[in-house]
Amino acid sequence: MPLDISAPDTAKLNNHFILKEIIDHVSELGDDYPNVDLEELIQQLSQVNRQKCDPEVQLRGFLKVFQNTPMYRQEYLKLEDTTQRQLHQFINGGSAADVVREQGFAVQSSPAAKHHFRFLDSLRKLFAESDNTEDLERSLKAAQVPLIYENEARSELMEVYSNVPFVNWGQSVRNVPSITVVPTKVKGIQNLVLYAKEQKLRIRCSGYRHSWSPMFSEDGQILVSLLNLKQVTEIPDPTSLEPLPASEKNNELKSIELASASLQGLPEKRLVRVGVSVTNEEFRRWAVANNSWSLPMDVILVEVTIGGVNGPICHGAGRRHKTMSDLVRMIEYVDANGVHQQISDPQLLKAAAGCFGLLGIVTHVTLELDAMTYAVLKPRKPDTSLAIPPLSLNDIPVALQKDFTNQQYTDAVADFEDRATNHYYSEWFWFTYQRTAWVNTWNNTTDSTGVVDYPSPGGVWMQWIEGWIGGIIASTEFFQALPGHWQAQLLATLGMAVLPPTVFEDPNPEIITYMPDALHFRRGIQNTRVRDMEFQIPLPAKAGTTNVPDFDPVRRAWWDVINLVYADSSCPMRLTLELRIMGGSDTLMAPQRGNDLGTASIEVLTVPDSVSDGEWQGFCQKVYEKWAGCPEAGDGVGANSKVRPHWAKEWVGLRMGGTDAKAFLRDVAYKDEIRMFKDVLVQIGLKQSWALEDLKERFSNATWDTIVFG
Repeated sequence: MPLDISAPDTAKLNNHFILKEIIDHVSELGDDYPNVDLEELIQQLSQVNRQKCDPEVQLRGFLKVFQNTPMYRQEYLKLEDTTQRQLHQFINGGSAADVVREQGFAVQSSPAAKHHFRFLDSLRKLFAESDNTEDLERSLKAAQVPLIYENEARSELMEVYSNVPFVNWGQSVRNVPSITVVPTKVKGIQNLVLYAKEQKLRIRCSGYRHSWSPMFSEDGQILVSLLNLKQVTEIPDPTSLEPLPASEKNNELKSIELASASLQGLPEKRLVRVGVSVTNEEFRRWAVANNSWSLPMDVILVEVTIGGVNGPICHGAGRRHKTMSDLVRMIEYVDANGVHQQISDPQLLKAAAGCFGLLGIVTHVTLELDAMTYAVLKPRKPDTSLAIPPLSLNDIPVALQKDFTNQQYTDAVADFEDRATNHYYSEWFWFTYQRTAWVNTWNNTTDSTGVVDYPSPGGVWMQWIEGWIGGIIASTEFFQALPGHWQAQLLATLGMAVLPPTVFEDPNPEIITYMPDALHFRRGIQNTRVRDMEFQIPLPAKAGTTNVPDFDPVRRAWWDVINLVYADSSCPMRLTLELRIMGGSDTLMAPQRGNDLGTASIEVLTVPDSVSDGEWQGFCQKVYEKWAGCPEAGDGVGANSKVRPHWAKEWVGLRMGGTDAKAFLRDVAYKDEIRMFKDVLVQIGLKQSWALEDLKERFSNATWDTIVFG
């Protein structure tokens, strides 16, 4: 039966009102969804509304709510026996700390992946048992799979699959490459490029497939997967919990090689050569284990490759930090002629370090590390109106309004600007309709006294399970039948529960942990698919100054989104609004280039159901127009061309400056940068014996044809 509730009154839409509405009315859905334990859900939400819910109790409750649904049972059966026992133990009252004492964690392959792996095993068996290369080539030809060797001795075969459908993690890009390959050796990539040249095919790479924009391969072309297909297509992903597989030790693209000495004159700096298939989780573990050197910044995700972070010019947080590509000191790649090349000239790296795969197949990057320091985490959950104060108290929607003194407001503005200006790392989250925000800004220290692993082993397990059950919840028929504001509240309840400080903790905690652990404070993000649009807004100088950043545009951009959320009762943004303050960039194609006083990296996230409901794209257009300062809504006319999208996030399909986003980026926003980018590529090509046309023919796709080569 349909819910007996009125259209939401935006003046009431906050977590307390929505929780009460769910508690009062969700039982009306009992006949339609008998497999959902609505009594348990009501009990858990009642505890949350009274602010008396322990995170473990709440997570355990959500598992109980959905454990009898078909979606839960389907995903549960994918887990290895030990993990099933761990879940059973936790649901029946065992603590997370007790649960993780059991060793072993794995997921089973999907039927499609199993089929491909069985086929690969049969080819390897045939290869091992046959001295007749012609027989092997005939078998491969019949299966539409080329024979590509990984080594000079022609004794190792590359993993090659034909016509495997490709879907990115965000499910915004779909195609069917002619072949998908999983290389492990530089020689194999060289042979692959020569094959592509002979067949007149294009090659694009993918890691964990976390880009939302069409950066990947296309129908009938070649996809290089830096990781095995099981790892990049299966959810849940066990990377955060399982031991590193010994079988990958001989993978040349999985290497981490620390330089033997510090940089000349810079004892606190050291170079490291990293294979592009190394994941952030692998690098995090390496850095913590050695406890000597660390990246100074990174993305939060651990389920992503080094190549995947660097290629589209990803970034972390903190106004002193530029992008990942700005840390690159050498690029190694296989060019359009199949030659393994190196680039270390700083001027050439401004193009080569962030080139979206257009230069060739990158095999290794050499990065500049800092001596290990320790993050002093002081997470807070202040009132939403004081976390990032609006320019005027009148900008606060009625549902979020509280009485504040002028002094509280003045102090909050000063606190925000101090954190944004001076903290080593600075990040803010607002979950839709919540009256509190989450502030994660901190500084670092060289003093390791009191350092702990963060999250703790039990905390990592809980974060992983939270992502796992979050993905299940969002995929159930029950969830998809709920009003948008109910969906947002359930996800916010689950998300805020495990973020410190929790209800029974010190409200002002201080946690000292290793730099890599602080940068990757969330694990298991891979387990819940989301949609994500992110833009970079330059920080101007305050009036009357040249070197003091003005954060008023940031505060306006933040509250513009919150007010757009309240203006649309369908609730297109059902997850979070996130802000990171960072520096500029010297990388030519970086959205942050030229932002000398810093950048506001701001993004909106939702669940796939919002996209299915047809609400997301229009909301993104409205958000972009607010951020870009368009004088009127519609078609992005009058957009500030310096407000530019994160290349890997959602921007295709937007209207910018009255035209298609690709055309606007090519002709306006990056007009000068594209010219300089191509000029540098020409310089590299003259030195290394290839031309721009070779790059277009071998490593481009339709998106880059339009933007760079159009």
